[in-house]
Amino acid sequence: MRVRRAAVPVLLWCLATTASIAVASLALRPVLHTAVPSDSLPVPAAEARGPGDLIPQPGLPPPSSVVPAPPTSGGSPATPRTSGAATPPPAKVTTAAPARVVDGWTVTTGGDGVDTFLRSFRSEGGDAVIRIRDGAVSLVTATPRDGYSVSRGQTEPNRLVVQFISNGGAAAYLVDAMWWQGAPHGTVTRIGT
Repeated sequence: MRVRRAAVPVLLWCLATTASIAVASLALRPVLHTAVPSDSLPVPAAEARGPGDLIPQPGLPPPSSVVPAPPTSGGSPATPRTSGAATPPPAKVTTAAPARVVDGWTVTTGGDGVDTFLRSFRSEGGDAVIRIRDGAVSLVTATPRDGYSVSRGQTEPNRLVVQFISNGGAAAYLVDAMWWQGAPHGTVTRIGT
């Protein structure tokens, strides 16, 4: 009988811990859902890195030319040696143009020459980060403040509306971003009291 009594607090602790994990998971689900844009696709690391990211170090052979030496009979660890293969020429290193700010938007130019506009919008209802590239507007992140929920609406690629709505419904903040007449535009509007 004593063993059963000793197990009761442990079982109650396990039950309370499981319940708190379940509640926390349900509470974080909307936040995590809005943190990942629905139009994002997974990209392999090699493709994301690109060939210009690997910069050869002077005095070191490229990684492809290092070949392990055969094991020695003296028990000492084998040391790598370079192969007789020709060393490829170093990859061309391209530097991106420095970022500049235009009307509150941070503008960077990619290697393909296309400008990307990025801007963070803050309101009492929450924060949103929006990206515009090639005239297409996309949501990077939207984080509501305590007491607010977030939703997004996009009926066409060149316009996006992020809504931070109070849980009581008394107030809302709209972040409206669009690509219009060859330039990015964004506003924050408060609705309600």
